[in-house]
Amino acid sequence: MYDAIIIGARCGGSPLAMLLARAGLNVLLVDRMRFGSDIVSTHFLKRTGASLLQKWGLLDAIRGLQTPEIRKLTFNLDGVSMNGVAPAYDGVDAEFTPRRFYLDKILVDAAIEAGAEAREKFHVNKLIFDNNRVVGIVGKDENGRTLTERARIVVGADGINSFVAKEVKAEFFIDAGTYNSGFYAYYSGMPGRRDAVTLYVRSQQRLAYITFPTNDALDVVFLFWPSAEADIVRADLEKAFGNSLRAVPELETRVSAANRESPFAGTHRLANFFRFAHGPGWALVGDAALHRDPITAEGISNAFCHAEILADELIRAFDEHSSTLDEAAASYDRRQFKRLKPMFDYTVHQAMIRPSTPQSLTRFSQAAADPDLSNRFLGAFIGSVPLDVAFKDEVLQGFAARVQQANDKQQGRKLKTP
Repeated sequence: MYDAIIIGARCGGSPLAMLLARAGLNVLLVDRMRFGSDIVSTHFLKRTGASLLQKWGLLDAIRGLQTPEIRKLTFNLDGVSMNGVAPAYDGVDAEFTPRRFYLDKILVDAAIEAGAEAREKFHVNKLIFDNNRVVGIVGKDENGRTLTERARIVVGADGINSFVAKEVKAEFFIDAGTYNSGFYAYYSGMPGRRDAVTLYVRSQQRLAYITFPTNDALDVVFLFWPSAEADIVRADLEKAFGNSLRAVPELETRVSAANRESPFAGTHRLANFFRFAHGPGWALVGDAALHRDPITAEGISNAFCHAEILADELIRAFDEHSSTLDEAAASYDRRQFKRLKPMFDYTVHQAMIRPSTPQSLTRFSQAAADPDLSNRFLGAFIGSVPLDVAFKDEVLQGFAARVQQANDKQQGRKLKTP
């Protein structure tokens, strides 16, 4: 009998396993892939997430890989550039952009070092229920042996297509739709390579571009297209990249002078949702619980946030009866929703990429000319400035209202909360 079985050894599951094991709990961490294998990712470890790595004693390992530390940000909207430096967050003054096979290996190694039992290439094919309560798993190890394991709680940290979520029939309580598809590639020899990130938005075409450095002297070029064009884009990604880059000559020139070092990676399914993330004997973390468009690059930081909150709740409850564990999981769900919902609303607003009007572009130009406003806006985008500091209440209410409207259109019913 384990205290917790965690399915998925990525940015949600591994930190959760580490934190629970550090508290002396008996944890089993499993993943269907090899530990530290690559995966589609935004790469962005925002300073909100990096501050947790620092708290956990793992940020120096990221620095030790010569991971770029990004302090300069540019937001280019329809040819108007806003430049700035976001304020520090909890002592961390930079974003980091690690390759996932580096980051995920650091996280799973930390879980193992803390005392968690870890099994890679372990395929979970069944959850065990007892009176509607999840009490364990059945799966096959890498040698093909069928194994049954039991735990007081089972956590799904297994991504957007979560097996655990499907098995427990975890419903969406917010479904704000899908607006974009996104694909990226790695390039070497990019001219003007520097530790900075630039986001370009061409609102009339509903195109967005993000470029930034990563490990191994590579740069990432990430493009977003409207989801309605996903099939055309996927049919010929090289052509789609080439055609879209023409709208940003500055970036086209840099990419043309570089060498593409990888196939294109990405997805046409950039959904925006919250699932109910708790139930009898189970919980969900990371993309299994909350997925948003990567245009604001929040996924890794969200997963770390989930791990911290759920670990905090479970550690305090593990010495109690199972009903207390359920209360802890419910409290986690409420806390993560309250903390992450405002940025979710803002992300959906950004993902919609509405065409700029002359008035909105003028307002953006005026803000771009003011260093304080620029730093505040970019700090909100990064997450180091609370949204209610950067935006007026009526603006935030507008973001929430768009999510409400999108959810009503998708689900035909009003929003629920955990």
